[in-house]
Amino acid sequence: MMHKSGKNIIILGAGGLAAGELIRLLSMHPETGEIKAISRSQKGKKLYETHPALRHLNSSSFHDLSILENIEKEDIIFCALPHGTSQKYMEDLMAKDPACIIDIAADYRLKNEDDYTSVYAEHQNFNLAEKFIYGLPELNSTLIKDSKYIANPGCFATAAELLLLPLAKAAMLPDNSSVFAVTGSSGSGIQPKAGTHHPHRSGNMYAYKLLNHQHEPEINQLLSEAAGKSVKTRLIPHSGPFVRGIHASTYFKHESFCNFDSQTLYKDFYANCPFVSVLDTPVKIKEVATSNFVHIHVHQIKEEVVITLALDNLCKGAAGQAIQNMNLYMGYDETCGLTHPGAFPC
Repeated sequence: MMHKSGKNIIILGAGGLAAGELIRLLSMHPETGEIKAISRSQKGKKLYETHPALRHLNSSSFHDLSILENIEKEDIIFCALPHGTSQKYMEDLMAKDPACIIDIAADYRLKNEDDYTSVYAEHQNFNLAEKFIYGLPELNSTLIKDSKYIANPGCFATAAELLLLPLAKAAMLPDNSSVFAVTGSSGSGIQPKAGTHHPHRSGNMYAYKLLNHQHEPEINQLLSEAAGKSVKTRLIPHSGPFVRGIHASTYFKHESFCNFDSQTLYKDFYANCPFVSVLDTPVKIKEVATSNFVHIHVHQIKEEVVITLALDNLCKGAAGQAIQNMNLYMGYDETCGLTHPGAFPC
């Protein structure tokens, strides 16, 4: 898969849904050269046999791990492996000294090992986590520009963090906040299971992983950093009867909001963030599906505030944000290859 010029891309775990989206977006990126898609389970298959929307790119096939023996210093590596898998390869990948490594999984998002083991499993080389910058551009763009190792945020985490970040930075985030969020079936991955099986999902909505979702420590880590103090936010995750997107909302009632314009706070905070728009009307998933854009609506009456957000879980929640991070580190325009609007209807 070649362009006339540009950096070569290696994608580990290229058989997953986020990886398919990554290949699709990178194939249209003006700074991308050859894309090498690695998947042990899909080795030898054409890309479109796993990712049908890629049929018209060309006849590229999945590679096996032997590609990793020939990593060059100019290569950009995306790890789109299942959680807990990239850590098995990371030390060797770093030793090859590629241009940049972006991990889309959760292996290096958290800075506290106890937090990691509490929601995932034992980590085999957690000492490498200190080398990674958490890749939420709306907070860490300056750090991302200077770090060749980037931990891409989770999809629910991205939604909750962007929903609450301006309040946290302004020291206006009330204690014991919570985020109600609904995600589409693509958030459950490419392997069929009860949570994504159509008869189970269609016309249905249900909560899951209550008080124990793996993105909670990630959300609290980021918001605590922004607030300059310990923050405890609860995520209330739900599965919805649609394929792509996340809709998240939060509600506050506090006397501190009586003389505070929360909508202006949000508009000012995100004024220089190219992918975040604060709207005057309620947000809808269909307006951002398949795009890297995020829509936020702030509605306030006296001391009561409701904030809602919509984003695409596979794009801004995974592959698109990973490319946004690549753009920042590599010195490209932050929006490069990501300005396409969403697809409506979808």
